[in-house]
Amino acid sequence: MFEQLEIIGNSNSQKEKFSRAANNLLNHCFILKKKEDTRQDYIYIKDNKEQFSLVFDLLGYDLRIDEDIGLISISNRNGTGRLQFTKFESIMFLILKLLYLEKRNDLSTNGDNVTVTIQEIRDKYNLLKLGNKQKLDKSSERQIIALFKRYNIIRNLTSDITQGETRIEIYPSIMIAIPNEGITHLYENVKERLTEYEVGDENADDAEDFADEEAE
Repeated sequence: MFEQLEIIGNSNSQKEKFSRAANNLLNHCFILKKKEDTRQDYIYIKDNKEQFSLVFDLLGYDLRIDEDIGLISISNRNGTGRLQFTKFESIMFLILKLLYLEKRNDLSTNGDNVTVTIQEIRDKYNLLKLGNKQKLDKSSERQIIALFKRYNIIRNLTSDITQGETRIEIYPSIMIAIPNEGITHLYENVKERLTEYEVGDENADDAEDFADEEAE
């Protein structure tokens, strides 16, 4: 194993590239080929897949590269390091996932450029019949956008996210690298989860199981 890693360690520049790419994956959970600030890390990890797999294996992670959608992700085999969402954050994540699936289906696209508006997100949230529903105001919208941007799930295409017409691009990482044949099942599952929140199912408070978070 260490002989294989020596390939990476032959120069300081290679060490820096490896360290940067590995830390970006640990801190942001997903590396996307299509995203400008992660494209080089995607290419570097893909080209050095064996070395990265060895390192992450020592840390208890499985490395997954989905070239069809240009996505690299990691998952912790021990179930630790999971990002815990609040109920509100979980609901907003499910809404984004539902919108992604609907848009992808309507547009008959492969999911590379799925965009929604802030108003569409608001409309989905307002339809939910929740007891003690948290107000979706501009402050909470900013917090949600910032959270999911951090983990390379979405990006806002304009700077002012308080306007209803502001467009949000949802990345394929929202699918958690689920293959195409699972889309119908996933769509129904997301709708069921949102229904659980409406009827007050306590088990629905669990965080979405998509991201491994490392302490920064």
